[in-house]
Amino acid sequence: MRGNRMNTLIVIESGQLVSYDLDNKLVWEVGRPSKGNLPDIKLHSLTVSRKHGRFQNVDGMWFYLDNNGKNGTVYNGKHITAGIRGRIKPITMKNGDILIFGGGEEASINCKTIWAMFSERNFPERWRVEDTKGLEKIAFTDGDDTTKLEKPEKGTVVEKEDGIAIYMGDITYLVGDISVMAI
Repeated sequence: MRGNRMNTLIVIESGQLVSYDLDNKLVWEVGRPSKGNLPDIKLHSLTVSRKHGRFQNVDGMWFYLDNNGKNGTVYNGKHITAGIRGRIKPITMKNGDILIFGGGEEASINCKTIWAMFSERNFPERWRVEDTKGLEKIAFTDGDDTTKLEKPEKGTVVEKEDGIAIYMGDITYLVGDISVMAI
């Protein structure tokens, strides 16, 4: 699973996971597509603005710049606010950072919000989906390394040496040599 460092954005919307290799461009516009507006990262929820924000690479560092739309963006559990005099303030992205688009000031994950994670890991394999509906106690295993969770929250990420799991309630997304099971 370990490979060359790669900057990736993993997006989950309406049960669909899409992975973007950010290093393919310097700027990625994020928003809801409409006539005359075709963002690079298309988010279809009506809670997302047409020009919601953008990811931008400056001298090898990735930043997210939010346009402070009506329903906003939550970054690592905190609502993104405008800078001085309403200016857009850049947020430096780090491995494992979580964004929730279109959820207002709350970090809730529901059918109207979009969950995303910035990662510096390479994911050459396809993501798998496991049914975790109704499971209150689960374990994620990578070889001899096991992480047990009781009543995990939607959006919980378990990162192991050889894989990543993203728990979203009824389903869990897995990539690499990691498995999930009920305990």
